[in-house]
Amino acid sequence: MPKLTSSSTPLRRRAARLTKRDVLVLAVLAALAVTAIVLFLTIGVRGNIGYIMARRSAAVMSLVLVAIGIAVSTVVFQTLTANRILTPSIMGFDSLYVLIQTVAVQIFGAVGLAGLGAVPRFLIEVGLLLLLAVILYGRLLSGQADVTKLLLIGVVVGMLFRGLSNFVQRVMSPDVFLVLQDRMFASFSRMQADLLPWAATLVCTGLLLVLVDRRRLDVLALGPDLARGLGVDPDRLRVRLLAAVALMVAVSTALVGPVTFFGLLVAHLAYQLLATQRHSIVLPAASLAAVVALVGGQLIIEHVLPFEASLSIIIELVGGLVFLALILRRSST
Repeated sequence: MPKLTSSSTPLRRRAARLTKRDVLVLAVLAALAVTAIVLFLTIGVRGNIGYIMARRSAAVMSLVLVAIGIAVSTVVFQTLTANRILTPSIMGFDSLYVLIQTVAVQIFGAVGLAGLGAVPRFLIEVGLLLLLAVILYGRLLSGQADVTKLLLIGVVVGMLFRGLSNFVQRVMSPDVFLVLQDRMFASFSRMQADLLPWAATLVCTGLLLVLVDRRRLDVLALGPDLARGLGVDPDRLRVRLLAAVALMVAVSTALVGPVTFFGLLVAHLAYQLLATQRHSIVLPAASLAAVVALVGGQLIIEHVLPFEASLSIIIELVGGLVFLALILRRSST
């Protein structure tokens, strides 16, 4: 990256400072996240405290991993595609997950999948999602990304995956389809503690790759031509970060199932609350907002609401409304 002149150095220093608004937003989100986690761990605890705390700790860790993975991957993917309404899920990732689950259940059956074990099955799902995502979107993001082309191809690919899934589901026996139906929708209460070490390792790996390139992401957000002029290779950066995005989304999807609009929701919230667009600030803000939404939402559903509800349905409803609002606002400008 070329050396900045003395006249631009004060501008860079001012840009590097946190505004009071950013500090306040991060502090409030952090306080809300800690409060939600503490309440989730302690509220209504009675009986065998050690057993209950162990189960709740595993559940909280899973929710935090999923929240961070989805939030960070969405913010990075939006920067790579230079569009705030695109997410890996909207681009067909969830349909790919459903297709993998459908084919796996049809080939191995419920007994075969159970005999395979949770950890091997999880690693196979993550590997397939990661491989197919890099193959599919790596070529699309090489060179200057055409947002319209990305969106159209993502919709077509999603339709193709859903069509293949529906075809396989039609030839399934009713018993096998019941097993598959439980895997087709996101669930934040079926996560297994055995998967946590693997999931934490993979999510932290992807997060580390993103954090190393967080400043290059700020440069890439200025546009590919300007990024090249400032010493950043957009093509290599996109491929490297796409691998990190695919890894985190694959882990999150394999843990809880498809969540289409959650990443869009927390990323948009972070950009609206902050006065800056620097990734070193937006990424933790989006992650904290995601933790508050998942842990706090699961807490409310389990201990506050007088009826049974699914957090994933609520998230998809709110996120879908935000997605429609963003599209309508963009079309009117």
